[in-house]
Amino acid sequence: MKPQLSVFPVLAVLASSGVYADDFTMAAPIEAVTVYQTGGAVVHRKAKLSLPKGNHTVTVTGLTSQLDSGYGIAAVAGGLEVSNIRTTTNYMPTEPSAALKALEARYMTARKALSTTENSLAAIEMRLTYLRGLGESGPAAKDWQAALDFIGNKTADLMAEKFILEQKQMEQNEVVKGLQQEIMASGGRSDATYAAVVNVTADKAGEYEFDVSYLVRSARWGMVTDANLLPEKKQADITLKAEVSQSSGEAWDDVALSLSTSRPAWNIAAPIMFPDFLRARDKDDYSARMEMAMPAPAAAQFDGARERKSSNAPVMSQTATTYDMNFTLNMPASLPANGTPQQYPVKEVGLPAEIVTRITPRYDSENAYVYADVTMEGLPRLSNISARLSRDGYYAGRGTWPNLVPGENVKLPFGADSGITVETITIPSNDGDTGFFGKRKVEEERVIYKVTNNRDKAATVEVTDRLPVSAHEDVKVETLKGATPATSKDVDGKAGVITWKRELKPGETWEIHHEYRVTYPGDMRLDHSGS
Repeated sequence: MKPQLSVFPVLAVLASSGVYADDFTMAAPIEAVTVYQTGGAVVHRKAKLSLPKGNHTVTVTGLTSQLDSGYGIAAVAGGLEVSNIRTTTNYMPTEPSAALKALEARYMTARKALSTTENSLAAIEMRLTYLRGLGESGPAAKDWQAALDFIGNKTADLMAEKFILEQKQMEQNEVVKGLQQEIMASGGRSDATYAAVVNVTADKAGEYEFDVSYLVRSARWGMVTDANLLPEKKQADITLKAEVSQSSGEAWDDVALSLSTSRPAWNIAAPIMFPDFLRARDKDDYSARMEMAMPAPAAAQFDGARERKSSNAPVMSQTATTYDMNFTLNMPASLPANGTPQQYPVKEVGLPAEIVTRITPRYDSENAYVYADVTMEGLPRLSNISARLSRDGYYAGRGTWPNLVPGENVKLPFGADSGITVETITIPSNDGDTGFFGKRKVEEERVIYKVTNNRDKAATVEVTDRLPVSAHEDVKVETLKGATPATSKDVDGKAGVITWKRELKPGETWEIHHEYRVTYPGDMRLDHSGS
């Protein structure tokens, strides 16, 4: 539940004389927050205040000391003329939250336990030092053996006790460090807060609503995906979730939460192009002028420094602007100030999928990977997606997915497929076709890819490789007679990229012969490049 607004006129309202104070102080709760995917959030504090007619100064207290001063503070007051906005700093300690008080109590208890252990270790060390002193003092010969037995037994007992206490000390140290980090992440007890001072003019007495907003940098959100592949149904179930965290030093309790894919930046315009004038000068004169006019290294134009809890049902609505996508939570949200991520479902769909196991033996000769080929429907345009993958409900891994574009066909990876194996066999050229022939040089490649389906069900398998592409009229590339014809060529618009694709029965082995010959002039060197 939202705390009630507290308004404190600095000067009392003198009702009997009809004179009203023009300085007001109020605590406005956080009502709405917009978080940006690349980091940062705009926080809105809103409250209503009754004002008499005239010019007034309204001070909104309790703003976090972590607000971005470069962004500044914005204020909107419905029906009022806002003439000036400025910030002030209050160095009075703020009252800690209940959560912070509990953390500090746990920290003090842990520190006390650690101190007790350290005192016990110190006492043992003193006793060990005393026993060592006894041994060094040199007892009488007849008592030597008894003294050694006494010292040895006591020392062994103390060392065992010391070992146990040292282990306990290490564990207690970890607890103390962990609690310190939690207190720091929560913002701790801040001895400085900001206040927004707003000068307004009211044409008439009445109740006015204030909206004071500012930017905090320590907040971000990202889109995570839970995806489950159902081979029997030939379907990929995809659940999008927005994961949000913030450590701004102020808790966001029951706020209206919006998430934006907009990327706020300090560089807001393209560079300006200037003319380039060419003038002819004497070479010696030019060199001399260049040495005299050589500037010092230029400074950077911009300062870079400026620069899991989850519910089960989709709870967000989405809207698309001309440039960005925005998601709005349909219920109030609460995010702690300690950076603990919170997850909110955005969308859930089941997409028909062609399930294909893909292999690229030239680069990875040991592994095959499962893909779901789907047409993106019912999901928003998204990028930089972290996907948590399952197959038939069993966890299969986590990684980054390709961009999701509505209406496009997308190949979604679903992890390694241990049921499909591949073996690469290199066939040497035994017929003398490789080497120099006249004035031309010949190079051949002959490999066999043996793909085996070790599953008890049929599997669609796709193997990808490449056939060199001639970028010179004197370089000739030809496929040899025994080569397996490719199913597709120039895949995804990439010249020379080829695939072989077919369905393998349980236990079936498929041999793919990849064989080609390259000929080129003997007085030239063959260079390979990706473009």
